[in-house]
Amino acid sequence: MGDISSIAKWNINFINSNRATLDLYYDNKKKSADLRVSIQKNKDFYANGKWRSQTTQGGRFVRLKYINSTMDLTLGPNGNNSLRVDGKCSKKEVSLELPKKDIPIKKIKDIIFIIKEHSKYSINHPDNADNILRHLKHTCHAIDSSLVDERPMPAGEESLSDLLAGIDKNISEQNTVIGKIKEVSSNSKDMCQKYLYSWEKNYELLETASYINKNFTNLYNELDNK
Repeated sequence: MGDISSIAKWNINFINSNRATLDLYYDNKKKSADLRVSIQKNKDFYANGKWRSQTTQGGRFVRLKYINSTMDLTLGPNGNNSLRVDGKCSKKEVSLELPKKDIPIKKIKDIIFIIKEHSKYSINHPDNADNILRHLKHTCHAIDSSLVDERPMPAGEESLSDLLAGIDKNISEQNTVIGKIKEVSSNSKDMCQKYLYSWEKNYELLETASYINKNFTNLYNELDNK
């Protein structure tokens, strides 16, 4: 911390392929953080997160990187956080293996349900412009949260695009329904980008909502039958 150097120990536990917890021990203190992890093909990994509690001066954000070829680990500093940790990881008999990525079918189905329901609400009252736009924003946010400037409430932090991005291309090609979901999502995203903030007439929004509702309802039913 700052100009004072200490010996530190750390422990990283992977929960799944993109989440981990970090415990850091130094000067009879313990700091813990929840991390979002990105593992590279060469088994390097990078992580960002926040300390669960902040008892020392500085920011709460955590940034960490691990280089597999040299086994070097670096933590921080980030922003105004003066804490920095450098070191070499202990070599273990078991090498780091990339966690298997399972297709999160239940999560995908839950988000598709939100998409089909809000798009249905949007087209149920075609003469109410405010209703059409409000529910279409919910719909587009669930497809890809970057499409909507505001944060519709209630709205999840994870969009369908986030889930699909974590699925390998080979799996998408082998799994027919996942391939369909990716295609419909891409088309829907294009329509949201084109009309959500640049529309002139309600029919453009209704056409977008109708396309999304029809296709995502079919996809939801297809997942329901599996």
